[in-house]
This record gives sequence, C-alpha cells and structure tokens, in this order.
Amino acid sequence: MKINLLLVLLVILAACEGGDSHRLGIGSAQAEYSLDAKLTSIPPTEQPTQDIIERKLIRNGNIEFLTGDVKKTKTEIERITKEQNGYIASENETNYGNRFQVNQTLRIPADKFDAVMKQLEGLAEKVDNKNINTEDVTEEFIDVEARLKTKKELEARYLDLLKQAKTVTDIVSIESQVANVRSEIESMEGRLKYLSNQVSFSTLTVSYYQESDVSYGFGSKFLNSLKSGWFNLVDFIFWLLRVWPFVLGITALVGWWIKRRRN
Repeated sequence: MKINLLLVLLVILAACEGGDSHRLGIGSAQAEYSLDAKLTSIPPTEQPTQDIIERKLIRNGNIEFLTGDVKKTKTEIERITKEQNGYIASENETNYGNRFQVNQTLRIPADKFDAVMKQLEGLAEKVDNKNINTEDVTEEFIDVEARLKTKKELEARYLDLLKQAKTVTDIVSIESQVANVRSEIESMEGRLKYLSNQVSFSTLTVSYYQESDVSYGFGSKFLNSLKSGWFNLVDFIFWLLRVWPFVLGITALVGWWIKRRRN
C-alpha cells in the first residue's frame, strides 16, 4: 500500500513536468488507484543576474575571393587552420574553362574566428563577398539545462522507488516510467552536446578561385585554328565511318545512272 501511494505522488510530479495530464492505474491484491493529475506551475529556478550569464553564441561565416595561385592559397589555408587548432570538414575542387576553384568548410575555435577571417582576407586579390552570422542560443541552453536537471531528479526518485517495489505490477509500472524519463534525458543531453559543439567551433565556408589568362593575339588564333581544323577533320572521318554504307550505296546509284545516260 505504501508503494502504491508513493507511485501516485511520482506520477503527479511527472504530469507537472511534461505539461500534459497523465492517468496511471496501479493494481494490487487489495486496491487499485486511478488519478487524473492537473497541470500545476513549477516555481522557476532562480537564475543568475543578466550581467554574469555567459552568452552562448554560434558564429558562422563565408567568404569568396579571387587569388593568383589556388594551390599556394590552399596550402596557406591548411597551415592557418592547423595553427589555430581547427580542421577542414569538407573540400572539393572544380576546373571549368579558364576558372579553377576550391571550396572548403573549416571548423575553427570560436575565439579564433575573427583572426582567421582576417588572415583569409589577406590572401585575397579581390574579395567578392563576405558574410558573418551570429546566433544567440543562451536562452535555449539554460532552458534545456534546467529541464535536464529536473528530469534527472525525477529519474532518481523512480529508481529509489523501484528498489522498494514488491509486486510485479509495481515493478513494471515504475520501469516504464524510468524508460520514458531516460529517453527524454538522452534527447536533452544530445541537444546540449550539439549546442556546445556549435558554440565552441565556428563554421567558415571558404571559396577561392583562379582565372587563367587567355591570349587573343595572331599566334594564339593561328594555333587555335589549327587545333580546331584537326578536330573537325577527325570528327568528319568518324562520321564517314558511321555512314559509309549509305555513301557506298549512293555512289553506286549515281555511277549506274551516269552509265545508263551514256548508253
């Protein structure tokens, strides 16, 4: 009987935390309990004053610029990233026409973000665009931490109660509640871990490219014409190889017609 009364009290606490009404029926050999707990407001946890709260900021940015030597710039960016205790999360290269471009995603410690951005600007011959975004997640961080603390306290109470449970019904009911609370705790811990990672390391997307010089003088035009003529001749030969039966048939027909006209 004592166990069942304690279960009722814990269910009420769970209903207050989750924001929804819960109904739990617990049976035993002597009695059954059924309740419908209404929402009650939980007194807010006393928060530190605004001026001593450590702000949780997520800073991301991107920069695109022209460089005189892509390979040299790439080596320099790798050196800067390693020097600032960061790492390159992704990278790809494209070479189209007279433009050779490299795209990289850098993960940089948040306190080194401004320094790295300044160093990247120093590598550019011309900066095409630059963007910096800052997101304040302090409120969400504090809220998740507070709810996580409450859930862990609730889980501890359930585990203590589980040690005192005597009947199979009580054990199953408590274990079900423990599983639900544990799932919520893991979800909150995962969210906190993600936010902490985003706050600690900023994401910086870097795109830099090099344009090769194109000469339009007489010599360049002459060479390009020779190359174009050769490629056209090769294409024509391959075309003839594909249609030779038709060419042979037409030639035979024309020869027959000419011979007939002469006769």
